[in-house]
Amino acid sequence: MSLNLAFLVLLVLIAFYLIFIEIFTTIFMMTGLSHTRSIFQVISLLTNSGFTTHESEVIVTSRKRRKIAITIMIFGNIFNVLVLSVLVNAVITMYQAPSFEFMQAIVIVAIFFAFFIIYKKMTFIKVRFDRLIKKAANKWMYSKKSNPLLVLDNFHEFCIVEIKVVEIPPILKDKTIFESSLSNDYGIRILYIKRGDQYIGYIEDDNRVLLMDRIIVFGPLHNITKVFNMKPSH
Repeated sequence: MSLNLAFLVLLVLIAFYLIFIEIFTTIFMMTGLSHTRSIFQVISLLTNSGFTTHESEVIVTSRKRRKIAITIMIFGNIFNVLVLSVLVNAVITMYQAPSFEFMQAIVIVAIFFAFFIIYKKMTFIKVRFDRLIKKAANKWMYSKKSNPLLVLDNFHEFCIVEIKVVEIPPILKDKTIFESSLSNDYGIRILYIKRGDQYIGYIEDDNRVLLMDRIIVFGPLHNITKVFNMKPSH
């Protein structure tokens, strides 16, 4: 492997590394963690450093987060091996045939940073990318559940979640929102309902949740997951 090729491969690996951090930061946020905490967890898992007992409890107490953490650690180990392999190969090549075209390297670095700046500046690219991540992660994390959940934002233990209702939860079946005691028993508030082309922004007690509604709810993520993935008793 030539020095220039090794240099290019190293930049590609760094790009994949940054993309990986972005992907799994978004996935951790879908489990209810804040952005700051999510990115800290991802970098800590990739580098095998930075964990404290308190921070590790955030991961080990959640089955979904443990599954995500295992995937990150496996990737981190593979990535470390690849980077070390490229660096060793580059050093050996430099010792045997010291030839490095600086102009070519500068062009490669310029292209790399140009793509990085475009990604950061053009927010619609990041928004679409995050949306794709969330859709894929939703299928991965909730594929066996009845109603797909998508965490839109989080505030410590409370989250704003979008839910596509493909099966009415028992607590809401044949009941109005008031009759269900959704707020009193579970601390969940329905903020918004999209029903076909109809948008219901002012939720009243006599409103009902129907099949194929898309609803926005606010409350503890654990309770939201429990209620909207609760199977009816037979």
